[in-house]
Amino acid sequence: MTWLVPSALVVGTAAALLVVAIHFIARGRPRPEILPTARFVPSRAARAQARTVAFSDVALLIVRLAAIAAIAIGVAGPLFVRSRADIARIIVVDRSRDVGSIREAIDSARVYLRPNDIILAFDSAATRLPSAGALRSPAATGARGSLSAALAAAVRVAASGRIAADSIQLIVVSPVSEEERDSATSVIRTVWPGRVRVVPITASASSTALQVALPNSASGADDPVVAGLGLAGYARSAGDVRLVRGRVSAADTAWARAGGAVLHWPASDSAALWPKRATIDAVGGVASATGVLVARLPRLWSPSIAAGGTVLARWVDGEPAASEHPVGAGCIRDVSVLVDPASDVALRPSFVHFVAALVAPCGGARATTPSADAMRLVAGAGPLAATDALRGRESSTSPVTPWLVALGVLLLLVELVARRPARRRAHIGELA
Repeated sequence: MTWLVPSALVVGTAAALLVVAIHFIARGRPRPEILPTARFVPSRAARAQARTVAFSDVALLIVRLAAIAAIAIGVAGPLFVRSRADIARIIVVDRSRDVGSIREAIDSARVYLRPNDIILAFDSAATRLPSAGALRSPAATGARGSLSAALAAAVRVAASGRIAADSIQLIVVSPVSEEERDSATSVIRTVWPGRVRVVPITASASSTALQVALPNSASGADDPVVAGLGLAGYARSAGDVRLVRGRVSAADTAWARAGGAVLHWPASDSAALWPKRATIDAVGGVASATGVLVARLPRLWSPSIAAGGTVLARWVDGEPAASEHPVGAGCIRDVSVLVDPASDVALRPSFVHFVAALVAPCGGARATTPSADAMRLVAGAGPLAATDALRGRESSTSPVTPWLVALGVLLLLVELVARRPARRRAHIGELA
């Protein structure tokens, strides 16, 4: 057991000794005696106070000492930690969309795993796993990875005051891809005062090949969107994005939950369940983050943006034309741009630029290439991080402090109530 503020124990001990000393000093009055004759009565008052050394109000003294002890121990902040070891270990496992194989990440982490190691799993945020057994199957997510979130979580755990080792070894199991590093990574890395062991694993592929799913009433040769995407170089093999020209089926939704992106682009009015606009008009163009498509495009629907969704494309008047909402580890994109099969809109170069934002993986295009610069930044150099250097960066608290302080306050209230009978007994003694 260690103490966060040991000096509070010294102050509490001094206060307890002072209270005991005060209780040794008791003021008493002499008992009245009957004098045989009035000539022996002195000219001054016949009453006098005398000091005696004796305990008084023992129960009240115990309550006061208990209150002082509870508050002093609570402020001192006791911490109950495991037996000391030379080196503690924090293992950080990447489970974001940048990981090529979650099984590889788990196996790589288990190589370094020891009993009582702290395990963190991260994507865009970091979570502490309850035990080593939870490392067997941490669910892979479709979220973007963040090295900043991983390093910040490791710093918080190390600075919590619950690690009793002299040094801490931080192990990061990650592909350390380019998109996982942001502007805050280098700043947060400087907070960790020591080297970091980086265990590189295989990054995920950034393919955008299409698996095309056509409704029964349409053929691939006559579908303008399918033809345009084919000319743009997107294949009909399995990939990150699945094009659905009809209604989204249960199989499509399940595929999205597993991490894929469903591009729901209805080919006709009957293939969409969206409410129709009160007034059907034709708009002169639509724009996405990657390009602008200028053409007379009919606008039939008014699709709503789902909760947590983002707009991917807008009509020239600002109304949303395409949106994305997350589904499990993947997403579903709704595109309300109706392309006339008789036009050449899908065959233009501007169409290729426009759809680039729509056929990217969920959350945008991935930069999953491992970054040598990011790996050197995270690894750093020098000795392992010293526990004391990290602990000073964040104030620690004891879990029992609020309970002990509350107990001390309660005992002071009890002392206030118990003090009244003691005063009443003393007053009765004076009258006697």
